[in-house]
Amino acid sequence: MDYYKGNLAVMQANATSHKNPFSYPYREDPHPAFWGKINSQANFCEEDYIVTKYFAEFINTLTNLGYIYYAYYGIKGNSNRADAILRNLPYLGLASVGIGSGIFHATLKDYTQWGDDLSMLFATATVLHRLLTFDKPLATTIYYGLAITTIVGAFSIWHCVTNELIMHSIVFAIMLLMVSRKTSSIVNARVSDPGVRKDVRRLSIWGFMCFASGFALWNIDIATCKTLTNAKRSIGMPWSFILELHGWWHLLTGLGAYIFMALVEYLTSEEAGQPLGSRFAWPAGYFISPQRNPLLKSAGIKLKKTI
Repeated sequence: MDYYKGNLAVMQANATSHKNPFSYPYREDPHPAFWGKINSQANFCEEDYIVTKYFAEFINTLTNLGYIYYAYYGIKGNSNRADAILRNLPYLGLASVGIGSGIFHATLKDYTQWGDDLSMLFATATVLHRLLTFDKPLATTIYYGLAITTIVGAFSIWHCVTNELIMHSIVFAIMLLMVSRKTSSIVNARVSDPGVRKDVRRLSIWGFMCFASGFALWNIDIATCKTLTNAKRSIGMPWSFILELHGWWHLLTGLGAYIFMALVEYLTSEEAGQPLGSRFAWPAGYFISPQRNPLLKSAGIKLKKTI
């Protein structure tokens, strides 16, 4: 989308003003595109092939490692569990988001954009499946799995054929709403301790804030692309990478998605209702109420009582 890009001539002219001895100046022209001509429907504010010829959007590609890190942490925590396969499905979905999005931002091709779009749906579908089947017999679990896979798969084929984005956003929003409502009902049913329930809600709020702040930064990236690009060229690399706001969207949504996936795993397991402890990856563990946060206690920090 052309509106994601600023005025290239202004960007290049601004490069001549770079005088920072502790940073590396931007090229005036991009590297030759290793993956060929860009033809994706979406394009973002980060300049294409400006860092290396192998990555169309360097930072937007690398920041997808956040999804993979949190997926690995979740999978590692279930390594000795008998039901590890079912527990790990959401984390595998999260890893697929990181891989799909990373490939898309590295290439900016239309067919890799489909992988980015659809991985979000399948990752959410795995969470929804867990919520709907955790207390159901195996036959019902398989039935729900086949039904959800069929519905999401059919929509995915339609999405790829039509190359349409509005219905993708609507379907994704509906799935998130279903996950949210089902999670809320499980919290009320399975977490009776007021302190633990407060921790669950606190963590949920932080997860939502990660999504909301990431979404805000993404939109700022769109609305102020020209200004941001001029600033990045003035600052020089690598310090300018901080201003790649779509990359922050990846990092923040990776954390937010992990928080909700880990909460769903907790709520649908035999540990539901017990103190949350230190089961969460950094920095999610610090979002737990200070009185029950083993990370802070182990550091010898004296905690004041909170309401």
